[in-house]
Amino acid sequence: MKKILLAVALSLIAPLIHAQSPAAAPDLKIETYKEVAGKDLKAHVFALPPAAGQKPRAAIVLFHGGGWSEGSPEWVYAAAKRFAGRGMVALAIEYRLADRKFVTPLDALEDAKDAIRWVRARAGALGVDANRVVAYGVSAGGQLAAMTAVTPQGSARKEIGSSVPNAVLLRSPAVAVADSGYVKSLLMGKGNAADISPDQQVRAGQPPVYISQGDQDAVTPYADSLNYCEQMIRAGNTCLLNRFSGVGHLLSRKLDEQEAVFDSDPVVQADSQDREDKFLADRGFITAALPARFDSPETVVRAHLAAFNAHDINAMLKNVSEDFVWYNVAGDKMDVETKGRDALRTGMERYFRNLPSANSELDMLATNGSFVSVRERATWKNKQGEPRSQNAFSIYEVTEGQIRRVWYYPAQK
Repeated sequence: MKKILLAVALSLIAPLIHAQSPAAAPDLKIETYKEVAGKDLKAHVFALPPAAGQKPRAAIVLFHGGGWSEGSPEWVYAAAKRFAGRGMVALAIEYRLADRKFVTPLDALEDAKDAIRWVRARAGALGVDANRVVAYGVSAGGQLAAMTAVTPQGSARKEIGSSVPNAVLLRSPAVAVADSGYVKSLLMGKGNAADISPDQQVRAGQPPVYISQGDQDAVTPYADSLNYCEQMIRAGNTCLLNRFSGVGHLLSRKLDEQEAVFDSDPVVQADSQDREDKFLADRGFITAALPARFDSPETVVRAHLAAFNAHDINAMLKNVSEDFVWYNVAGDKMDVETKGRDALRTGMERYFRNLPSANSELDMLATNGSFVSVRERATWKNKQGEPRSQNAFSIYEVTEGQIRRVWYYPAQK
């Protein structure tokens, strides 16, 4: 792990999918949660104005990334605003950054635990339910969030236990740092990397964890999160790992440079946010998950194929965009078969008229961001009533809940 930013603010890498109206914008207050070595450490608190008679709300405590040596609370402002908009009290936390002189990741972890203790101690003033506190971490901040859930084995000290959140949300987290030369260099001999590596500190009774992870992540590899989750499950804990295919660190589509430049896939980003909401809603931290602004690409394609099998052309047309294009690909040649909704209607009317028994059996489906790859087996009867079939491979591009382009590859009869 190199000394380069491991995470940047979600506000800098992706738009908010569930945008808030101006009336729903949360308030921001900045409070000191700790003073250390003459420095005040701040909690940036986002919350919607409380309604009359409102019960205490769940809190979510957010830790930015940056390789333990860079970053600021502003890096997780977008996520904090989103969670506040869902009715939580969201706190973006300032923690000490490693300087290779005095401060190490051990100090950052101490700050992270103290931040959660402070939230519980100030629960009344913050309007927070002390039994509904979530830790959220991005990249290196994910290591901090995951480690707040760990207490020394056999420890029953109340002041230590109070730093344990009730749930943990992680994005591209650094959960395996025991063998990291970079982390060891930041520790400067003051501690062992294994002691702050979440995968080395799994205990029974840890709070439930949700992880969003790209399977092409070259900074905090997917395999590390998978191993961590498997250990959590073996210990009897809950760990939900959502694998996003074809994207890298912070769900970036840019795979050749994942340590400083990010291009978060907007479809994957929206899906990840929806899954985080569902995780929180299922455990009572928010009242209910927001419905997705658009159906997922896979849902759209499945609905389109179902409409095809029902010979329901109107339902098919609802799933395609105005600028829809269908390409036929053969060898090194690609032709436009259909362009636009009207052309699709005309083509499908002719197709179903000639092949009234046409049906498509889905054999394989894989999603990669906005693209859905499908292998299907088309069946029909010829004029003599004899059964016929062919296999085909298609790629659908789905944008904002509608199919924009389809590439149809040579079929094998």
